[in-house]
Amino acid sequence: MEIVTFNHEPNGPSSFKDAAVINMYSYFKGYEPQKDKIKHPIEQEGLTYIQEPNKPIYRYYHNGRYIKYQRFTASGELAVIDYFNENRQRFKREEYDSSGYVHSLMYMNLETNKPKQHLYLRADGTCYMTKWYKNDETTEKIVIFDEKENIVNVLYSENELSYYFLSRLINKTEYLFLTSEFEIYKTLKSLSVKCSSMYLGFIETNELLDNPEKEIGHLDAFVVPSLKRYHDTIEKTGPRTNIYYVSEEPFTRKRFVDKLIDQVTFNNHLKNMDVELLTAEWQSKSDLYLSAKVEFKGDVPTHSVGRHKMYWKLKNKKSGTEITYNAKVSSEEELMFTVSGTLYVHSVLDQLSMIELYLCSEWDNSFFASSVRVTDPKEIPSSEQSILGWQITLAVENNYLHVHTAEGLRRKLMKRLFAKK
Repeated sequence: MEIVTFNHEPNGPSSFKDAAVINMYSYFKGYEPQKDKIKHPIEQEGLTYIQEPNKPIYRYYHNGRYIKYQRFTASGELAVIDYFNENRQRFKREEYDSSGYVHSLMYMNLETNKPKQHLYLRADGTCYMTKWYKNDETTEKIVIFDEKENIVNVLYSENELSYYFLSRLINKTEYLFLTSEFEIYKTLKSLSVKCSSMYLGFIETNELLDNPEKEIGHLDAFVVPSLKRYHDTIEKTGPRTNIYYVSEEPFTRKRFVDKLIDQVTFNNHLKNMDVELLTAEWQSKSDLYLSAKVEFKGDVPTHSVGRHKMYWKLKNKKSGTEITYNAKVSSEEELMFTVSGTLYVHSVLDQLSMIELYLCSEWDNSFFASSVRVTDPKEIPSSEQSILGWQITLAVENNYLHVHTAEGLRRKLMKRLFAKK
């Protein structure tokens, strides 16, 4: 699991327990080498200062004019510097990280004392993102820069920024999104429409989803923390398999999330499946034992390994009757498998027809149904079987294995007797 955060947190953790934390601002800032810590002294040459009583806050003066405000943390690190002009208006603010480097620089609107432009900085002083604000404090423009100060993108709202960030993450890997932050929900919903392989859930905690009856169709999982909320939701939406009641007890929540992850359809990139016959033999008059070599083409991500399900299928080509049987996987090496199983041919003997044999595979979001290819006809038993008035034989057509059916003597006699009546 990876946790994605959107607030600007220069001193935030890079991991939480066993999960990596991916912060949006750290993502755009990029990798930075280990930094030497900078110590900022309280005493500054040429300036006098006054400390606020019992607080790590200092106001600095030069020749009687108030020019600077500095706030330190309880452990003594510089946190903020505000700069003032001759009219005692704040025109600039610097914010420092725990190592003593400026991570945020704001230029202020002199009339409102609110940020007019906000620059987000790397430790070497280069800007990786800047935001411009309107007079009502809403975002006017966001510009993202790379390490060489080239413009990467220009955006026009915080929602666009979140959407752009999440889109880049999704393009690199597949995520299960579970969110209890309502303000980001609309962004996730729009992303799930664009990325069909994305699994979207909403876990209610302190915040409730507005109009769940309208949103439930967009969600793979909607989780509520009380039975009353569950029954109220069901009453509005009708019974749904994607609505869950899970208590807020942490251990219960963790078990539930583990269960959900098992249901996620990771987006693998398999292209096709080839099935080559190894063995074919009749175990009884209609029980056909097959083994085959199966080879997939394409790519499977690490978290998709082992999530395959394979089974045999018999199909009567004329009546359309289909029956499936489990396929046993006896060996596996990367994307090559050896599978086997017994197919009960009498289960689809309802009309005179050719019976097709398939091996099917469901692997996350991919589905394959491949006929069994024959490379050595000597592997095919030539004996004809007789059952229930049918004569059945194995045959090869266009290099693929089929079961041919014909009417036996008993069935022909019965048809003639009934025809005379």
